[in-house]
Amino acid sequence: MQVRRCRASRGVSLVLVLSGLFVACSSPSAIPAPAPSVAVEDPGPDLTGPLSWQKLEHIEEWLQTPESQRSPDFRVELELQLHEGRVTFAQRDAERANVPDDSLRVRLEAARDGFRSLLARNALMPGQSARAQIGLRAADSLLASLVKPASAVKPALVIIDRSRWGAAPPAPTRLTPLKGAWSRITIHHSAEESSDGKGGSLEDSAHTLRLIQKFHMEDPGHRWGDIGYHFLIDSGGRIFEGRELRWQGAHAGGKDGMYNAQNVGVCLLGDFRVRPPTPAAMKSLELLIADLREKHKIAASRVYAHTEFTGSVCPGPFLIDWVKKHR
Repeated sequence: MQVRRCRASRGVSLVLVLSGLFVACSSPSAIPAPAPSVAVEDPGPDLTGPLSWQKLEHIEEWLQTPESQRSPDFRVELELQLHEGRVTFAQRDAERANVPDDSLRVRLEAARDGFRSLLARNALMPGQSARAQIGLRAADSLLASLVKPASAVKPALVIIDRSRWGAAPPAPTRLTPLKGAWSRITIHHSAEESSDGKGGSLEDSAHTLRLIQKFHMEDPGHRWGDIGYHFLIDSGGRIFEGRELRWQGAHAGGKDGMYNAQNVGVCLLGDFRVRPPTPAAMKSLELLIADLREKHKIAASRVYAHTEFTGSVCPGPFLIDWVKKHR
């Protein structure tokens, strides 16, 4: 309710503006004046509902807008929720062991730095300060649990197998067995605009993989024996097993599929023509490529972007640059 005072020769000298109407006047015969139009500011993200990656994505996007600078108190609350959410999801994925430690570290370091920035402002309410301190301790504790002794054996790469994402059985009669040894790797993107840009859940990514596999196996223009890629990486940094490595892939093209021969296909979920992959996805890509190169003795010069075989825009400028820089 907004209150305004006005001067009057007699009677009530108080005007109440309620729900856009002038309620009282100095004269019984006065005509109520129309309420002035008020510009409604962007209310910001909805804070109701359960925690989700989509909710965190909306918060992060809003924090980058000019409107967020005009609502400092609301901005602090949203920053707290963003960093708390990052820690919560990192802890969940650490317990499920379905995300590489380096990818979890990227999320936790972002949360840790965010809590530190909030505490350094010295403008938090007592309750907000306590939340930031608790969140900072949780992030530091999880980060400490990811530290491996220098003498520790290199941990195996975490790969989510086909059974965990619900892959359909392959059609062996439409597959080509690997002939010889793997000698090259090709990077792709799925161009799925619906893929969650901030990580999403394991279940969401599994659903996307099943759709891709269904399209590759049932579309009349494909009719492949399985999903075309050997490995897929979502924006949360999870690495999924695609087509088994005993089979040649169906991803690089060429006459009679000539570019698929001895070529491991790696696909990042998402459309990266106008935005880059997440840091978590890129870290997992680095780990996977390093592991494949070491196991199969593949030279760095034999890692390609899909466009180098077909001239297409796949996998987008960000990944194309990454491939060129890592040769």
